[in-house]
Amino acid sequence: MQLDIPASDLGQALLAFSRQTGESVGAAGALPRRHVRRIRGTFDPQDALGRIVRGSGLRVIRAGAGLWRLETATQAGPTVDKPVDHAGEEIVVSGSKRDEALATIPVAVSIVRPSLPDGLIAGRGLQELAGDTEGIFATNLGPGRDRLFLRGVADSAFNGPTQSTVSLFLDDARVSYATPDPDLRLIDIDHVEILRGPQGTLYGTGALGGIVRIVPRKADLATWGATAAVEGRTTAQGSTGGVIDATINAPLVEDKLGLRLVGYAERSGGWIDDTGRSRSNVNDSRRYGGRASVRWKPAEDWTVDIGGVAQWIDADDSQYATRGLRRSTRLAEPHDNDFLTGSVTIRGVLSDLDLLSATAFVKHEVESRYDASAAAPSIGLDAPLAYQDARDVRLFSQEWRLSDPSPARPWVLGAALLSVENSARGTFLPPASTQVRVTTLHSDTLEAALFGEASQQLGGAWTATLGVRAFLSKVKDELEGVRASQVKRFGLTPSADLSWHPESGRTLWLRYAKAIRPGGLNPDGDPGLSGFRSDKLESLELGWRARVAPGMQVHGALFGLRWRNVQSDTVGDDGLIRTINAGSARNYGLELAFSWKPGRFRIDGNATVQHARLDRPSAAAAAIGDDTRLPVVPDYSGRLRLGYETSLGAFDMTSFAAARYAGSARLSFDPVLAAPMGDYWQADAGLTLSRERTTVAFTITNMLNGRGNSFGFGNPFSLRLARQETPLRPRTVSIRVERRF
Repeated sequence: MQLDIPASDLGQALLAFSRQTGESVGAAGALPRRHVRRIRGTFDPQDALGRIVRGSGLRVIRAGAGLWRLETATQAGPTVDKPVDHAGEEIVVSGSKRDEALATIPVAVSIVRPSLPDGLIAGRGLQELAGDTEGIFATNLGPGRDRLFLRGVADSAFNGPTQSTVSLFLDDARVSYATPDPDLRLIDIDHVEILRGPQGTLYGTGALGGIVRIVPRKADLATWGATAAVEGRTTAQGSTGGVIDATINAPLVEDKLGLRLVGYAERSGGWIDDTGRSRSNVNDSRRYGGRASVRWKPAEDWTVDIGGVAQWIDADDSQYATRGLRRSTRLAEPHDNDFLTGSVTIRGVLSDLDLLSATAFVKHEVESRYDASAAAPSIGLDAPLAYQDARDVRLFSQEWRLSDPSPARPWVLGAALLSVENSARGTFLPPASTQVRVTTLHSDTLEAALFGEASQQLGGAWTATLGVRAFLSKVKDELEGVRASQVKRFGLTPSADLSWHPESGRTLWLRYAKAIRPGGLNPDGDPGLSGFRSDKLESLELGWRARVAPGMQVHGALFGLRWRNVQSDTVGDDGLIRTINAGSARNYGLELAFSWKPGRFRIDGNATVQHARLDRPSAAAAAIGDDTRLPVVPDYSGRLRLGYETSLGAFDMTSFAAARYAGSARLSFDPVLAAPMGDYWQADAGLTLSRERTTVAFTITNMLNGRGNSFGFGNPFSLRLARQETPLRPRTVSIRVERRF
């Protein structure tokens, strides 16, 4: 491929290489100080990297498709298919909509690579990754039903009509709105980016707590390859499960056109017994899906990525219990989550400026059924009675942006369009009569925005960054047979930060940011709760990222935020979910993470300490009582992990042991529903053996078989009648065999 990398220091040369090729480069530890001469001509990526690092004492190792690792020439360890150690990496080409080095980004961001040596078995979902990173929490309602929260911005554990406070992106396309996390299986994923704090300037409405961005691996235009894996697992006091998955990479036209295919099928065994129906392990679930991506390189500076993702989750029943691992219901409570998206992303260079166009369409359908027999007498229907909640989202997004990646004065300008059709239907299903539709709510949202962000070096290693997003939104809600409303709103969501880079590998910043979330109608037609207003959040953080010793890196942030007109989903006496504006809330706290790699060992950990409280309850939430904590998120949480790498004859071995603590929390603002949760430990361990193209991984999760009440609930119609808990999955042993071809 044709490259033109200007003369610069080593770090800037690697950034230029990554920007021009689309390849990602990581380095363990600090980069040596070295001047790189101009590199111009036609090279393959490995040859170009070899020229860049020549004389630096580094060697170039392919770590995967489009992924390279730099190591010192004497560093021991495997030389193929090992993921980048992000805690010590120098370069990450992704992030805040322009190419930046991780070490200098003035925002609280974590990079997670869901790989075998780094933790649990590959292919986890986002809910399982939550315990690995500071400041992120998730409910545990079950596959395809969970909500994610960042930086304590938690409104409710219930899935109502509100947008999530965390926006989910698949590469450059937004793929979430007012539905739970689709729980995509993280297979063949390059990395996951977690940006904490409001991101309204670059990412629009809804990103109050932050964003989660999943970045899949792209098609390699030069190398054929494939991976196949089989996995089996068994759960104590539960049933067995397993996974098969495969990845194929095919360069159809060398250096011009490539295809990448991913497919998987998973069965997850249940562990909850239902004594009312005399059934064991009722919460079995299945997940099927795949991803296809095509990369076309029409010219040296241009790439076109066309992709599609489809996934179906079918859960036989809920995973809550009322005593131990048991409960009693009259009807099964199945749940489905079907997700489909297609995207086209065009990247190119115009006069040394980076141009991007990202287009995406999402179809997301979620359906849950509950045993509503407890509500049958009050509404005059026969028991056993089922209630079906169905939610459909059709989302179209388009974004154009132009950016200048020059280190002296980088900037980005963009325009975005978001169109969403969102519907919710609630229906009672009596055993022998016609179904009774409770309500149908349809919402159309159209949002157009212009945004920009620019940085200016101030001298003395100081840099200032200013950004603003101007948006115009129109939300039209229609409640069938009852009423309709339409709200137009123009708004600004600014951001500003001041950062200090005294030396390589050290950054300190002060950042202000803002985000909002639009309001809407409640789906049940209760005149007392006919609608809910927009809420907005402002945040101030003092963050740092530094290498404090050889092989040791620390990053963290002190933060404070103010959240006004908090939207919160709550369960009424009739079991139906409504949204209220609960009042104003504050949260302040500390997020801290570190990584240290002494020799073959690696020790890393994180901790979150926060004080998230509703300090000014509204009239709708006036009866919250003395406990003003925001739901779901605990005041204290943390994780500690010890890893070890070595060679055993012809095998490369990686092992780890980890312990995680989740502090106490509560389910809801409503004191009647505010069941205590959290305050438990969980321990995991794993071992990976690799030889040439074969990898075998063993994992034990919840080794001590703890029974903590994790963050969820079960049935809204019986929630007020009996205490419901969502126990941790009991001890689970997994083995995965993976073969690369």
